[in-house]
Amino acid sequence: MAIIYQKNRAYSLIIGDIETGDGFEVTELNISFDVSKSSSNKDKTNSCVIEVYNLSKEKQKLLEKDYIAAVLSAGYHDTAIKRLFAGQVTEATTRKSGTDSITQIRMGSSYTELNHSTLSKYVAPGKTYRDVLEEIRKELPGVSRAVYNGTNLNNPVLDGYPLSGTAREMLDEISEAQQVEWHIDDGVLYANDMSGTSTDNLATSFIINKTTGLIELPYAVSGDRARAKKDPVKKTGVQMKILLNPEILPGSIILLEDDNFGGYYKVESTRTYGQWRSNDWYTDLRCSQKIKV
Repeated sequence: MAIIYQKNRAYSLIIGDIETGDGFEVTELNISFDVSKSSSNKDKTNSCVIEVYNLSKEKQKLLEKDYIAAVLSAGYHDTAIKRLFAGQVTEATTRKSGTDSITQIRMGSSYTELNHSTLSKYVAPGKTYRDVLEEIRKELPGVSRAVYNGTNLNNPVLDGYPLSGTAREMLDEISEAQQVEWHIDDGVLYANDMSGTSTDNLATSFIINKTTGLIELPYAVSGDRARAKKDPVKKTGVQMKILLNPEILPGSIILLEDDNFGGYYKVESTRTYGQWRSNDWYTDLRCSQKIKV
């Protein structure tokens, strides 16, 4: 089955200048991509590296503009092509390799909004940290909505909360003080308790088994050695490789059907990678210890 799906794979790379409307789409050139996402952008920023073979010089020139928008989608013709990464181009370079020119594109998610704009607001006493996060989200033009989950976000802001710094600095500050994690994916801000998930609804969990895309046997992974063994946010669990699936996001829950590691898990991080003219078209999932049900 894996061979059939690999033959049906497809992708789309859209590059565009929001101000001028100039842009282009790539769907047939040979490309490779490597996308890493984490449930905690405080600890690890989401990233995307794309290499496009033999892109025209005219299209290369558009990439010279500062922080131009880009969207990478990938999947399969017989199911769906899903958005894998949306953000801004932070760096683009072109090199020669034999007869090919290879343009490397590095992207960041909500890069300029998180790092270049300074907030200056005050959240009144009596509000919650959920309210504080929502005020930050409103200052991020590319982030249209939020998904909040967990009890820590309901803690009250007794003396008010000044927002003074970049959005990333403020999000990291709240993450550290309230033991919550945050990440931004495709225009959505996710925030939840560090020991929790972005949703508690097990019914929406992706089922992972040999018939739904599991490629190799899952295996155990060790956690953060800096944390005590009984620390509730110690990241121990299991890792697995599946057919490329952009819909599985960090912070979500999967149901792994396996003789040795079966159960519900929180997805801590994903790495999705592929090349149009090679065998790679996969997603690696790193998941935390089982969720009790």
